[in-house]
Amino acid sequence: MISPQADSPDQPSRLRLSGVSKRFGSTQALSNVSMEVEGGQAIAVIGENGAGKSTLMKVLAGIVSPDQGQIELDGQTLVWSGPRDAIDAGIALIHQELSLHDNLSVAENLFLGREPSRYGLLDRAELRRTASVWLDRVGL
Repeated sequence: MISPQADSPDQPSRLRLSGVSKRFGSTQALSNVSMEVEGGQAIAVIGENGAGKSTLMKVLAGIVSPDQGQIELDGQTLVWSGPRDAIDAGIALIHQELSLHDNLSVAENLFLGREPSRYGLLDRAELRRTASVWLDRVGL
């Protein structure tokens, strides 16, 4: 389970991309993308249709692999074998085609696929506590 932590302003970038490129057939989706994200920083990735925003997010989330370039988290080079590796490292993607489950609570939707458990059963108290911490952190 991912726990929110306050980062020190003296820390280096939490996430760094260097020269990331991705091609699908003849389409160059990403070309030499580099960026850094500091701990506690919120960023927006914006651009016109076809600019590569979704591809970049899918690379970060381990859904697709880059053809070249490097991704580092806390100074460690990342190589994903799939989305679970990204989630385990604390990187999750909320797809723009958002489809929440209306039969689940907000907390259950937040941790869908990453539910806290105790003795093999859903730990509802931990689910509510952790969801509350994250929701408070973003002002909800």
